[in-house]
Amino acid sequence: MTYDVYDLYRQAQQHLADREASAAIPLLELAAEQLPSDRAILRLLALAYFDTGAFASAESTLRVLLDHDPLDADALHMLGQALERSGRTAEAGRYLSLAAGLDPAYSVSCSTWGGGPL
Repeated sequence: MTYDVYDLYRQAQQHLADREASAAIPLLELAAEQLPSDRAILRLLALAYFDTGAFASAESTLRVLLDHDPLDADALHMLGQALERSGRTAEAGRYLSLAAGLDPAYSVSCSTWGGGPL
């Protein structure tokens, strides 16, 4: 069945704004089935997974984003946070450090895990 991807995306955005990430996930998964390389959909899906504590799903979605753009500071930062919350702090530090090197706004995260400058 085909759904209007824009409507799915907007509904999912509203669910996230209402702090209902679990309600956004099925909508975004349907949208991602139709547009599997759409970065906006994948980014919002990763955020919804992250917000529900589904860090493994967030990680796999973020890695897809990074396959398309390895210099995506937002995806690198969120991946670092997902790994950190999964207990993989050493691996998380690498991604947090990369994000901080690309965007100084993320340097705060880098310093909180004890990382230094690149």
